[in-house]
Amino acid sequence: MDMGTGYDCFDTLSHTDDPRIGGVQRANRQLLKGVLAAEGFVNLPEEWWHFTYKPEVFPDTYFDFPVAERSLRGHGG
Repeated sequence: MDMGTGYDCFDTLSHTDDPRIGGVQRANRQLLKGVLAAEGFVNLPEEWWHFTYKPEVFPDTYFDFPVAERSLRGHGG
């Protein structure tokens, strides 16, 4: 899906509502923003890909735990 910039592009073009982004790219950003907002996520305006769940269940907790390779393959593997 064309969003107008790559993920983690730290240019002002990555701002969700940058006026230089138009057409399909703007529509894609707005679709992503709308779908996630409907589920309780809030967009960081400077990064079209960056969302935070609000209200956070554990707002003052930072989780740091290993992810097992098996969990990335799915169940039964």
